[in-house]
Amino acid sequence: MRVNKKEARLLEEAVNQWQKDDLLDPSKAEQLRKSISSYRNEFDSVAFYATIAAVSCALLAFGALVLDEKWIERLRKLFAFSEIFIGFLFGGVAVLLTWIAKRRKRKYAYASLANESFTVLVALTLGISVAYFTRSFQPTYYYYGIGIFIAALLYGSLAVYLNSKILWTCMLLALISSWATQTYAWSSAPAHAYFIGMNYPLRMALFGMLMVCLTLLTKRHASTKRYFNLSWYASWIFLLLSALFLSVSGNLSYDVWSAIKQGKLFMWAIAYTLVLIGVLVYAIKQKDDTLRDIAIVFFLLNIYTRYFEYFWDHTNKGLFFALLALSFWLIGKKPSNCANDFLNKADHMPVLFFKTAKT
Repeated sequence: MRVNKKEARLLEEAVNQWQKDDLLDPSKAEQLRKSISSYRNEFDSVAFYATIAAVSCALLAFGALVLDEKWIERLRKLFAFSEIFIGFLFGGVAVLLTWIAKRRKRKYAYASLANESFTVLVALTLGISVAYFTRSFQPTYYYYGIGIFIAALLYGSLAVYLNSKILWTCMLLALISSWATQTYAWSSAPAHAYFIGMNYPLRMALFGMLMVCLTLLTKRHASTKRYFNLSWYASWIFLLLSALFLSVSGNLSYDVWSAIKQGKLFMWAIAYTLVLIGVLVYAIKQKDDTLRDIAIVFFLLNIYTRYFEYFWDHTNKGLFFALLALSFWLIGKKPSNCANDFLNKADHMPVLFFKTAKT
């Protein structure tokens, strides 16, 4: 049976309910689920991209109002509000928006895109609340990383409560930001180049390794299992990107790195290439096609990075860009398959944060 996504979701919910009521045995219920196939119609595609546009405009409006106009600060000074009061105020707004979001998900369970986009407001207000609480307790940046880490915990808790991939993504970004901010505050002054003997790329790469390991724990809990793919691939992208910067800079400060020849860091480039080969072999053995593709993309980035490092001044630029065009053409040889995967299998793509997973 081929129906649209909304009808497919209703049919699956009906089958699940019949199984709970012992009207269907598990084997028959599974057979009925497999017989249901869905398609994305034109309206679904328009709604998806319209939701992305709405979220983007909301973020731009938030940036224009809060960062440029600084209206919160103006109101606070006008009414002589303390920073902790602003924190409580936006915390209350975040609680109210969370209640509304939960109610929407129960009442309009089929409107997954609209429900997910609404959680952007929860993320923004919660972020403002934590920021003002942090400033009220510590006016300097020394403990800002801890405040961002607390925000990450709150985002993760709300993501589980509201079943939201947007909030889970906010948690991942907040964790990375908290590590970067706090290690900068705790690193040696005045340049803040090293933290426990590690420069920025090295400590971010190590944190990426930790994220990959911790992601495996999400599989063990029913409440976080649905976020495994998102966390898994996001962690690998962050790790490989950090390691790429590390292969260029080594464990050196900017002043030292800019004063030496890039050839002296060749062993870092070799090590990064070996890591990519290891990830590629692991992905192939595990039959993880997405991780395999990520490793191939970073392998190409590694080749181009090495070219700019060692051969940019000595080779023909036209030949280089011809090879670049050829490589991207090879990646995009099957646009129809990629488009179908992107549109019809959005639940398994880590780049789509706006569609809730099927139960």
